[in-house]
Amino acid sequence: MANVPDNASAAGEVGIILGSSLKNNVATPSLQERLDGGIKLFKDGKIKHIIVSGGLDRTEFQLTEAEGMRNYLLEHGIADNVIMMEQEATSTYENLLFSQRFMLQQKWNSAVLITHRYHMLRAMEMAEFLNYRQVEAYPVDSKAVNNSWNLIRETLAHVKWKLDKLRMALGS
Repeated sequence: MANVPDNASAAGEVGIILGSSLKNNVATPSLQERLDGGIKLFKDGKIKHIIVSGGLDRTEFQLTEAEGMRNYLLEHGIADNVIMMEQEATSTYENLLFSQRFMLQQKWNSAVLITHRYHMLRAMEMAEFLNYRQVEAYPVDSKAVNNSWNLIRETLAHVKWKLDKLRMALGS
């Protein structure tokens, strides 16, 4: 079972920032927290590339989560050639599945997952299920969201993940 250490020493070839949501085509404050974690890792030399992962949050939106995330990174000094956009995912599982395809194409073996602490356990379990070779956690804490609500929501999502994983293992 995956664990979520306080991993200030997390390092890898690529950081995968899991999408959250946009508001008016810009990253919400909670998504900015994740992005700031990726910026810190990049500027500290802990990762060399960044995958921003997230599809179209709502049909009325003009940008995918990945596009909004890329824009934020560019505005904060990250060069465009460092960023890869995964723009199809609509769930954490798809974030990791589709980002893994980029990793295989680029021949990257090690990744750092960047998401909120309350979300990290499930994300790491999914990465383990998908047979990520080398994956580390870089959990960020949130001041922008109601952590009690998110812990409840994440508990329910984690139960759903366990059921989905069982269903996939049984081939149904």
